[in-house]
Amino acid sequence: MHSLSAQQNKRLFQGDYDAKTVKFGYFLGLPYTNFNIRFNNYFVNRDKVYAITSPGTIGLKMGGLANVRLNDYFDFRVLPTVAIYGRKLEYRFAETDPSDPDNVVGLGEKKELRETAWFELPVMLKYKSERRGNVRMYIFGGLRYAVETNAVNRRNRQQFTTRTNDFSIEYGTGIEFFREYFKFSPEIHFSHGLINLINPATAAGTAIGGIDKLTTHTVTLYISFE
Repeated sequence: MHSLSAQQNKRLFQGDYDAKTVKFGYFLGLPYTNFNIRFNNYFVNRDKVYAITSPGTIGLKMGGLANVRLNDYFDFRVLPTVAIYGRKLEYRFAETDPSDPDNVVGLGEKKELRETAWFELPVMLKYKSERRGNVRMYIFGGLRYAVETNAVNRRNRQQFTTRTNDFSIEYGTGIEFFREYFKFSPEIHFSHGLINLINPATAAGTAIGGIDKLTTHTVTLYISFE
């Protein structure tokens, strides 16, 4: 009985997996995202708004993947993605007496939530370790281009808007678990936006006018199946 169990535990699933040049799969992801903010002199020198922050929020990602084997250690990956984000900005400001602007009568707070849907196209170079039984680790890095798909639905001039294209650097690590009929891989992705998302057409004269640069920052947990 013990000998049979040992043989089952040593069974190698999908031993010819690396012989396939192109492999396809799908994934689900849970992103934790916010804006990185850099202020300008307009914000520093104004009286009312004294703090603008972007607390993190949870979103959702899903999509497919294509993995192309380059050699024993490197793969090229493309992951077309549909992503839903709800990034926030919170403003804290001093409330003044309308008849006496220098007289502060209280503190106020305002929150704005940007609920947006994006189509994203990450391209990655993946470096994988040698396989140990049914487990293998890997790291990856690359670039992600994203375009907002619901921009036409958010033309409210009373709230800030952002640019509808984003470009990010992305990297992370994961581990592959081979099973009899599929392979699943938990991954952690770190994404840093490179494009300033401030929209000058809607920023002037608003609280967001005090922000010099607004970029995205996202940490995502993925589960992929191939």
